[in-house]
Amino acid sequence: MESGRAQYQRIGGKMMNVSQDSPLNVFHLIAPTHFGGAEKVVLNLAESIDRSRFNIVIGAFVNVHFPKNDFVARIREKQVPLKVFWLKRTCDVGNIPRIAKFIRSRDIDILHTHGYRSDIVGLLAARITSRPIIATIHGFVPINARLRLYEQADLIALRFFDRILPVSDRIGESLCRSGIGRDRITTVRNAVDINEPGRLGDLRESRHPLKRSDRDVLIGIVGRLSPEKNIPGFLDVARRLAEKYGRLKFVIVGDGPERSCLEGLTMRMKLDGRVRFTGFVEEMERIYMALDILVISSSMEGIPLTALEAMRHGIPVVSTRVGGIPEIIEHGVNGLIVDAGDMEGLGREVESLVMDSGKYLAISQSARERVRREFNRSLWIEKIQNCYESVINTRGKHLHG
Repeated sequence: MESGRAQYQRIGGKMMNVSQDSPLNVFHLIAPTHFGGAEKVVLNLAESIDRSRFNIVIGAFVNVHFPKNDFVARIREKQVPLKVFWLKRTCDVGNIPRIAKFIRSRDIDILHTHGYRSDIVGLLAARITSRPIIATIHGFVPINARLRLYEQADLIALRFFDRILPVSDRIGESLCRSGIGRDRITTVRNAVDINEPGRLGDLRESRHPLKRSDRDVLIGIVGRLSPEKNIPGFLDVARRLAEKYGRLKFVIVGDGPERSCLEGLTMRMKLDGRVRFTGFVEEMERIYMALDILVISSSMEGIPLTALEAMRHGIPVVSTRVGGIPEIIEHGVNGLIVDAGDMEGLGREVESLVMDSGKYLAISQSARERVRREFNRSLWIEKIQNCYESVINTRGKHLHG
């Protein structure tokens, strides 16, 4: 941590940070099961934050039976301050006083939580320590009865948060319908670093991938191999197109609980020579360097970073109309969208990019321009920083009042 420490004074029966020249200490709490979208968001924020205004500390819930954790390893590699809270059971309430003690010992000013476990436990710790609390809502994945129960508990807890940051307007509207005040909801869509080198600054010199003779055309899907990503739907698209185009190859990037089943399905569909599973890839740049089209066949999403990263590289995205996807892709302009579950339609849209070079290149260029204009990480980080300062100012007014 940096040398600045917040100074607290008891005002109106509560402790308030009264140091004006010290950075605010923000404590991010997350339960990372893998290195996915929410984990990338936390890491990006820790790396991009204005360190003259904020100190970031990360708390991670890690199952004692599975101590090896990709997210924790990445955070340590980046030398971001980290505290691991070990989980001995699904509901380990013993962590609540541990978190409260840590908050006090590190002079934490704001809690920022990610996910239902962190939201619920973090809220209790915030109440114990009289600290303001913010949640980023990356999306809900109620794919079974247990997760639906957790979602309902989370929605109740979120009513008591100081500020809630959904990653899409659609999630924000669902939060309003659940009884959360609109005045405490601020949509902060995911973003990418547009200053990182992109492969397609020259738009491939206007060369369409199918017209290139140097290699196969690569169509891919990127994400955790879990039910909501509908990887079998992607394989169905691959089967349809593989029968018609010999140069098309397919790649599934990521890992997860469904991998072995999906590999078996690939063999049964006689696609094992056309579909490659990469497993988890730490450095995604080499994937984007090779990829020609990104497919999102999900049944639910927030605003996936993979879509924004592909668009930044000028890779056309063909997606189902789920979550916040329509907030980043305008059909036929900077990407292609079909109804959720319409794998036949998804295949047709992918095929249209393969066959129509003008359409491919127009979407490639528009995608890059949309990301540069509206999904710039510098704008994203400033919006979050403003939320932090607003919450502190608002809580201060309440304490004085």
